[in-house]
Amino acid sequence: MTEFLIRTFVHDADDPRNNRVRERYGVLSGAVGIACNVLLFVLKLVIGLLTGSISIAADAFNNLSDGLSCLISIVGFKVSGKEPDAKHPFGYGRTEYIAGLVVSFIIVLVGVEFFKTSVDRIIHPAAVAFSPVLLGILAVSMLVKLWMGAFNVNIGRRIDSPVLMAAGQDSRNDVITTGVVLLGMVAGRFTTLPVDGYVGVLVAAFIIWAGIGIARDTVEPLLGEAADPEIAESIEKIVMESDHIVGVHDLIVHNYGAGRSLASLHAEVPSNADFVAVHEVIDEAEKRVWQRTGVYLVIHMDPIDVDNAHVAALREQVDAVLRSIDETFSMHDFRVVDGERQINLIFDIVVPFGYDNDAKRNLMITIRNKLREIDKRYNPIVTFDHQM
Repeated sequence: MTEFLIRTFVHDADDPRNNRVRERYGVLSGAVGIACNVLLFVLKLVIGLLTGSISIAADAFNNLSDGLSCLISIVGFKVSGKEPDAKHPFGYGRTEYIAGLVVSFIIVLVGVEFFKTSVDRIIHPAAVAFSPVLLGILAVSMLVKLWMGAFNVNIGRRIDSPVLMAAGQDSRNDVITTGVVLLGMVAGRFTTLPVDGYVGVLVAAFIIWAGIGIARDTVEPLLGEAADPEIAESIEKIVMESDHIVGVHDLIVHNYGAGRSLASLHAEVPSNADFVAVHEVIDEAEKRVWQRTGVYLVIHMDPIDVDNAHVAALREQVDAVLRSIDETFSMHDFRVVDGERQINLIFDIVVPFGYDNDAKRNLMITIRNKLREIDKRYNPIVTFDHQM
């Protein structure tokens, strides 16, 4: 069914990096979601009213909120698919994350409201009708949601959409909540306790938890999260394929929406190289990164002395000292200013974000002491850096 819908409604489906194709995928997912959720809402609301079950009614309105979420997702995909303009030169891709955030607020609001209603049912119990037909209908609802979850995850992976991945997870959560409702209906036959109210509380809790999870997944890229380790590693490997480039560091990736990332990187090149030739190599590396990853990369060249045996030996000594302190440390931009009484060793160290000023100060003292055990003239001048 998924492949049939994609072939029917998504033209050029094999080019998900194309903004228009991505938009078609998003609209298809949203339209299918609206159709399925409206159907489930009507079905469950009728059941809830006929049986007097607050938990089924809660599940019905959860489906309605899911349908509204799908509508907002469609709007988000339509806006995010707009081409860059003078006001937004990097495009509108982050609109997709904003749409996901709005969806999360709706889900949490629905969960809170039904939590209140379920608590009221516990305080004021009422009988719940039971029928094998009702169980069958709810079972069908679970099957529909299972398919919707797989459908959204499938498309979400194709176009790398966190919103659709979250929608897929939300559908799987709905399967759990409906299963809990079924359990409550069955249990209500064997006890006078307000099982329906307690189950409604659980359903509401699942709804709220799903909303919080979606909010977390959409807020992180809006705030500016660290680059995906796989993407970062891929970019560095592609750049290191180039002649003349002997090292890379300070990679920063800016996310302007799924499939729209800009990055900058420092590439170490021999200081005695032909810089016209090196510039051509840099241009080629930037193009390869774009072609293979879809990331627009700008490379800054850092000239380093690679043929000086003295500098190379000092670099090895400093690198050994750093690794004796912490194997995870890495160093770049190493330079030497020689003198008879003092030898300045100038370099950057990449440390974890957890290092505060006191930790950096203590680390600086440790590095200086260890280097001066080798030669009292060594004077490290360190700039602390973080992996972005």
